[in-house]
Amino acid sequence: MKRLLTRFLFVLLIFVPLFMSCDCGNDPEPEIIDPTVAIRSSSSTMLVGEIIEADLSIKAVPEVAGVGVKLTYDPYKLEVVTITRDDDWLTSGGGTVQQMELTTDNEGGFVKIVLAVFPTTNSVGDEEDVYHKIADIRVKALSAGSASMTVSIDNAADSDLGIFKANGNLWTDIIKENLSLSVTTSK
Repeated sequence: MKRLLTRFLFVLLIFVPLFMSCDCGNDPEPEIIDPTVAIRSSSSTMLVGEIIEADLSIKAVPEVAGVGVKLTYDPYKLEVVTITRDDDWLTSGGGTVQQMELTTDNEGGFVKIVLAVFPTTNSVGDEEDVYHKIADIRVKALSAGSASMTVSIDNAADSDLGIFKANGNLWTDIIKENLSLSVTTSK
């Protein structure tokens, strides 16, 4: 009995540390990157009268055949000077970009961008943590204080809005990243 107990303790001392150090198939889960539509700028502060560059971008959406985005802002705080499409990523699948709408309404305080990839079989996408630019936007500060540009892809509010798959269905649960700015009268 004493010999059996000694063997048991010996086996226990050898194998328990081995099993404790083994991950036994419990590899850490890869980081999940949320599909996102963002309005971004390298600057979060600006002076009244200054113009900054911002971009409308998408990341981690597996398939994009159409993009419909409305950016809203306070027209007493900001003015959109120009919008320029950036088709590099959208055409990287071999398709062409059809501009359905590219509107600026500085009195109403919004920009609407609706683009589609044709043919839809040449849609683009990935699930990487990389922003893909859709449009360049030049924004001018009109008055001091906090200002923002808010991203909307609410298809219930406007059927042109959303991130569309090649089959015409919408992606859901897309994160929206808004642009927040602090505008001052002097440095």
